Amino acid sequence: MNKKIDLWVVILIVIGLFLIQTCTYDEKPVDDVIIVTEEEAGEVKKEIIGGIVHDTIWIEKFIKGKSLPIKKEIVVDSTYKADYESALKENDTLKAKNLFLESIALDTYEGTLIDNKDIKIDGMFLTRGKLLEYDLKYKIKSDTISYTPEVVYRHPKLSLLYGAELQFPTEQQNNQPLMVRGFIGIQNKKGNIFTVGLDSQKNLTLGFAKTLKLF
Repeated sequence: MNKKIDLWVVILIVIGLFLIQTCTYDEKPVDDVIIVTEEEAGEVKKEIIGGIVHDTIWIEKFIKGKSLPIKKEIVVDSTYKADYESALKENDTLKAKNLFLESIALDTYEGTLIDNKDIKIDGMFLTRGKLLEYDLKYKIKSDTISYTPEVVYRHPKLSLLYGAELQFPTEQQNNQPLMVRGFIGIQNKKGNIFTVGLDSQKNLTLGFAKTLKLF
């Protein structure tokens, strides 16, 4: 009788420990991860044709509705200007014509302007005449990225399990009493469980269970 009472005490202690752990365990929610990228600014400048000397001149431009022309300031390539004026002075109309047509020719540049670890920019430029150089300033604005990480549960290398079971008779004519079983066990990182228990009829039990992932 005392042994049965001792077994009930063990079972009640196991149940009490289980209830205490269940009530006191507080699962912390997963916080969102916030990533802030810093603002970055830069400049890409490239000289296509080197040795260009700028020269500022004034030209007369007629405006509709006005009888007298106005003067407009423009910047030209001094080398082309000198060659063109020399051809006119020498009455070399073919050279002057070719220089003029070359100065107004449509020219296209297409290529990669910026290519680094943060950004890649391809561009295309169409100009009237020669593309001499380009100067591109860029700014990558600061941005904030927020996401909730996915929680992946992994079993520890070894866990200690404990619990209790009630066994109810399914057929009343057998007059089987209600049995209580207390058990302890271990669980490995693969989710396999090995248990050993003792019921109220002094029967020793051994158990094995395997965890299957469903979702």
